Amino acid sequence: MHLFRRARIPVACLPSSLQALPAGQEVRLEPWAECDVAIEGPRIVSVTLSGTDAPAPATAAGVTDLHGVIVLPGLLDVHTHLDKAHTWHRAPNPTGEFWDAIKALGDDSRRWTEADIYRRANFALRSAHAHGTNALRSHVDTGAGAVGEPGHAALQQLRHEWQGRIHLQTVSLCNLSAFAQGDAHRIVELTARYGATALGGFPQPNPDLPRQYDALMAAARELGIGLDLHVDESGLAHAECLRAAAEAVLRNQFPYPVACGHNCSLAIQDPSRAASTLELVREAGLHIISLPLCNLYLQGRARAPADVITQVPGPPLTPRWRGITLLHEFMEAGVTVACGSDNVRDAFYAWGDLDAMEVYQESIRIAHLDTRLAASPAVVTTGPARIMGLHTQGYGTVAPGAPADLVVFPARTFNELLARPASDRRLIHGESFRPRTVPDYAELGDLV
Repeated sequence: MHLFRRARIPVACLPSSLQALPAGQEVRLEPWAECDVAIEGPRIVSVTLSGTDAPAPATAAGVTDLHGVIVLPGLLDVHTHLDKAHTWHRAPNPTGEFWDAIKALGDDSRRWTEADIYRRANFALRSAHAHGTNALRSHVDTGAGAVGEPGHAALQQLRHEWQGRIHLQTVSLCNLSAFAQGDAHRIVELTARYGATALGGFPQPNPDLPRQYDALMAAARELGIGLDLHVDESGLAHAECLRAAAEAVLRNQFPYPVACGHNCSLAIQDPSRAASTLELVREAGLHIISLPLCNLYLQGRARAPADVITQVPGPPLTPRWRGITLLHEFMEAGVTVACGSDNVRDAFYAWGDLDAMEVYQESIRIAHLDTRLAASPAVVTTGPARIMGLHTQGYGTVAPGAPADLVVFPARTFNELLARPASDRRLIHGESFRPRTVPDYAELGDLV
């Protein structure tokens, strides 16, 4: 057993009995409690407030004083695309446009053999692990043709190889229209054979959407799994696939978890209509995932009109619309929310490194989560843990029985933590610190 003293843990990640702050400490600015954390093997065995009369565990073989720095539990990345990761150099998207990204990756998918996906996805997991992530969910393209099986096979192998370091879940991503029109058998078969956690899809507004949702939910019910959907990833006010998802859950009395990612268009709809949709989401028990980095990149791109003679597009215009969903309103309504990386170094998002801490810091800035700082760590800890069904195992918390994965930052306060987003960090795994090595891009070669 090892005792780590004086760790400043965000109150959102602590048991309720430890969330009271000392007199004079401002919860709106510095929402942490300084604790002593005892670890035995792969699990936390006790958490007590520092400076209390609670004795150190008698069996502790060692003690490390962390000197009052911010410590988070292992981070969770609830929405990624490992099968697409690190394809930018062979399938770039210089326009940054959504539909250009679909075409670029559709063309590149001819190269997506099991070995190719394994190599890129393993590199991505090594990056996530180096940044302190201990659980991750990836969507896997499972559409027509031969795309689906190589991705599922590669990630199944990685799931086994990364067991004990990163808990890896997968979601079968498909076109809802194609699913309802004949692809269902193949998609369901791959989902079952490779142990996917959920069925996924990217619904589009159309008159047949209710029937498409019903078909997907019937298949998921048969498999005994939930849904994880890409919803309303646009700035179109008429896009209401989130609302339709909530209605479908209620109509079908669907018993398994349903997560909806993106939800961008909700933010530009009429406030009364958006409030009504939000209430339906709450009633249906949907979980909400925002992808601030990718949607910041994709949404709101515009150019001046093309030249009437040459038809050359005009110069780029400053974006007016940034693609964030109604995170504050969902949080206020008690809906479980999370933020994720989404794509990494591919045509949908040119950058990123599967660093959930970058997602957290940028989400605070983009969505003004500084105004509810005490709750904010939940978007990469307890929120995704609940969406992934890992909250019962203590993921996302620093509590007895939780995994002994901690991320130790060289910052004494939240302000210091957020002011230096590139600051180094140390990683605790079990009773000791583990190495932190970010893989070299050179390992990927030229990816041609």
